[in-house]
Formats: sequence, C-alpha cells, structure tokens
Amino acid sequence: MSQCSAWRREDGGRSVLPLDHDNHQGHYAEQYVRVLAAAVGLQIQKPEPDCDGIDFGIRYPGARSTIYLPQIDVQVKSWRTPQGNSDNWRYPLKIAHFNQLAGAFDMPRYLILVVVPDDPAEYTEVTGTGLTLRWGAYWEGYHGIHPILDRPREKKITVDVPKANLLTAKSLLSLMIRPGVGGVAP
Repeated sequence: MSQCSAWRREDGGRSVLPLDHDNHQGHYAEQYVRVLAAAVGLQIQKPEPDCDGIDFGIRYPGARSTIYLPQIDVQVKSWRTPQGNSDNWRYPLKIAHFNQLAGAFDMPRYLILVVVPDDPAEYTEVTGTGLTLRWGAYWEGYHGIHPILDRPREKKITVDVPKANLLTAKSLLSLMIRPGVGGVAP
C-alpha cells in the first residue's frame, strides 16, 4: 500500500486529486527540473505566454560585468510509458515541438525528458533523511539539426534521448557552459 493512499482515495469513482493524471505528471516533471536547478543555485525563468515551446529559461546568476551570461532554454516533457533500447529512450515528440528545439538559436535549447512512474503516488518518497524523486530526467540538444518542414506539425517523430545524458544537478550546471566562451566551472 502506498504511503500516499490517503490522498489517492476514490470518492464515488472519481479521484480526489486536484489535477488530472496528464497535468499532474507534467507539473511534477517541471518541479523535478526546478529542484535540480535549485540544488546548484541556478535561476529559473518561465516565459509567459508560452508561444515558442520553451518551458524554462535557466541561468547562472552573478555573471555580471561580462558579455557572457550563462543560460539555456529548455522544453520539459514527461513520460510514464518509457520505451527504448539499452542506449536511448525513444520518445514520440510532436514535430511542432521538435521544430522549436532544432536549428540554430542564440541561446542553446534542450529537451529534458522526465521519466515518471505510472502511479503519481510513487513520484516521491520522504524519509527522515531525505526526499527521493522518481524516476529520472534525461536531456538532448537538437541544435544543428534541421527542422522538419515537409510534414504536418501535429504528427510525431521518434527522437533518441541518450540514457547516458542523465540530468543531475551537476550535469544541468555543465549544460550552462558554452565551449570556447568561458563561463562557470562544473
């Protein structure tokens, strides 16, 4: 029995959770990324309205009086039915969302894929010694890859997200560094 069963109880066949499963999952995925950013002191900016597929701008604070302000843009996706092979997650991404990541941008853009348990009651575990977030987040960049312009935007393509690209607080910080420009040390 889940330790969260009290808030997952059913009332007349309807869940008493405030969000439907998909919105809950997406909200959890965004908070997962926020926790990692907070762990290394990065700032999060949420563009409103969301008109270009970017969920967050993440920046390194304190790089004043320089021409280089380390920052990246990210699109966060969540997935409760992960599929892939030993090396990659094989994620079905809408072409419209892929096109918002592919190509050349002044600021690096990344897809962050948060793989979550099917049951929201399993998202977290709290003990006297810590908080566990399940399952994991992975990243991939599609800069330098051409957008797909010859297929309907609502169709999906399967993108590879390497399992080796596990997003941790340290790896998120390392994504802030642009080779050859300087910046912060990981």
